[in-house]
Amino acid sequence: MIDHVGELRRTAAECLALAQTTTDPNTRAALIIIAQRLHDLASPAPIDFDAIVQVFNDQQMAQGGRNPGRNPVMQQQQQAQPKKNEDED
Repeated sequence: MIDHVGELRRTAAECLALAQTTTDPNTRAALIIIAQRLHDLASPAPIDFDAIVQVFNDQQMAQGGRNPGRNPVMQQQQQAQPKKNEDED
């Protein structure tokens, strides 16, 4: 199996090594840009935990704190009924 991350990092390092040896500023800049892009591809995107928590909290507030996919428990309340007088029948 091919190690894609390792290959990307090795190629990025080679680009930086070539950038150090070249005298042409345009070539040097291009090699550094390529190395940066290869490094970005090899590195996983950082997880913004605060943003994930914020989205979760926003969803909870929009749903009134209910768990998604679950219906809230409905409680039945009894109302007091006036007593009938036995004399009124």
